[in-house]
Amino acid sequence: MAENVPEKTRQKIRLALAIWQNATCLRFIEGGPDTDRIEFFDGGGCSSFVGRAGGTQGISIATPGCDLVGIIAHEIGHALGTFHEQARPDQSQHIAVHYSNIPAIRWNNFQPIGDDQAQTLGLPYDAGSVMHYGPFGFAADQFRPTISTLDKHWLFTIGQREAPSFLDIEAINRAYGCTGQCPTDLWCLHGGYTDPNDCSRCVCPIGFGGTFCGEVQPSPCGGVIKASPMVQTVASPDFPGNFPSDLFCVWLFRSPPKGHLFIEFVEESFGYPCEDTCDKAFVELKMGPDFRVTGYRFCCSSPPLMTFQSVGEEAVIIHNGGTQTEQRAGFRARVWSEKKWPVTTEEEEQISTETKWGNAVNGAEVSGTERARTTEATMAQTNGDGQNTTRGEKPMPTSQPPPEVPMPTSSSSFPSVMPMPFSSSSPSVMPMPFSSSSPSVMPMPFSSSSPSVMPMPSSSSSPPPPPSSNECSLCLQWSEWSDCSQMCGGCGRKTRRRHCPSAVSCQREEKRICNRMACPEGTNFLFNNGEFHLLWKGCCVGLFLNNSTAKGDGSSVRGECGPLENMKVLMSSPEYEEGDE
Repeated sequence: MAENVPEKTRQKIRLALAIWQNATCLRFIEGGPDTDRIEFFDGGGCSSFVGRAGGTQGISIATPGCDLVGIIAHEIGHALGTFHEQARPDQSQHIAVHYSNIPAIRWNNFQPIGDDQAQTLGLPYDAGSVMHYGPFGFAADQFRPTISTLDKHWLFTIGQREAPSFLDIEAINRAYGCTGQCPTDLWCLHGGYTDPNDCSRCVCPIGFGGTFCGEVQPSPCGGVIKASPMVQTVASPDFPGNFPSDLFCVWLFRSPPKGHLFIEFVEESFGYPCEDTCDKAFVELKMGPDFRVTGYRFCCSSPPLMTFQSVGEEAVIIHNGGTQTEQRAGFRARVWSEKKWPVTTEEEEQISTETKWGNAVNGAEVSGTERARTTEATMAQTNGDGQNTTRGEKPMPTSQPPPEVPMPTSSSSFPSVMPMPFSSSSPSVMPMPFSSSSPSVMPMPFSSSSPSVMPMPSSSSSPPPPPSSNECSLCLQWSEWSDCSQMCGGCGRKTRRRHCPSAVSCQREEKRICNRMACPEGTNFLFNNGEFHLLWKGCCVGLFLNNSTAKGDGSSVRGECGPLENMKVLMSSPEYEEGDE
């Protein structure tokens, strides 16, 4: 980390690195001896190269403005090889970009990457990716969006900067070969996959848990609910009173065989803190079939006034209380199925509702079974009429079955989600052996030199401590910088070296990008000094043309090639002013 990065920001950088490290087979070594490395510095904005650029490549984290763990994780995602989610090759199937409200110099952040430069790794589009811009990213008029989701219910999901999504993590695990490290792949349910850091268990999508992702995700509230034609209600804790912060609840709903689930939010008292992106406190709805995809998120004071229908026999509601201090009531929802459970015994005919709080039901531990016999509802109670209610709310009539014809659903098929295509250029992390003929995001061959991050089989061991400044002081002075190996496009590197005692684990060679002016128009590759580089719009693959200026004769002067620049903050982070990152 550069000297101009304050200690508080360094701690957040380490937290962001830990998120990626703990969920993948990658290992980050602070202050390691490798030539190819990532350097965090305060460059006045938030920016990163896409994939490994070679040598010392910078990630700019400005303080204040970019010093949020989620934003730092976003920039690390770029260095690991992912583009922006909204720039996926299948962009047009999921969002509309309003270029008329975006400054032309920022269009490169929104333009879709071609299939010849990126791979989606077979993963779906993810509105909840940490790599996705929010609806007002780089807006010239901040009252008009720059991105609209084709499915309107995903509009408030895009742009979250809390942490990488399930699919963000899975993309990195696939691209770096982490998913192939276990000797046997487990039979994981609901889109889970074998944990590369613990081959005895599965990594589960949000909402699911258990060894094989067949159970509801453990939470102090929520549970498993068997739906039937009789309407049941669920609500956030203490509804209609204010829900406590820092409380995460998951409800897993199951319909009878060949049935569907129908969910309606009740408008009365619905309330969460208002944000352009619902990523602090919200209610999330997953209707399948792909539960890896981040669901519809809703916040503020107006619930969606429609009936949602599941694609299959399961659905999930997630309540995230966040760390908000604003007092809000949360949600209440009505749930039912159009099918009845088959009656085989008197026990199965009786669908009971039991209270669950702190993972206990009536004082007993709840077993996570695939076909739970009882209905678990957060702080639910049964009144004298056998109606399911939630503490603090009036019982809703349940004697009336839902309409015979189900109301229209939000969508019969979810567009799926995923982290941005993965760059075939290796970042400061050394992937498992990977074919250069099938890059994950961009056609950049992996370097054989050891980077600052390496895939390791286990997350239990701590990375070695960085070398001390006293130890590295035993090294001789750095040499002068060499000439740049290329003339344009940011493809070249300048190098300097120093001698260190053999017992000292300090950096001995440093390389940095040089000659970043874009190559003349029409130049598609560079081949000299024993190097071959592909160009895209005059820039080395992995870099982007960030600016160009028009001349009086109608021509333009080529700009510089550099990293993707991102927004310092989203409008959902009011504590900062918006600017370039």
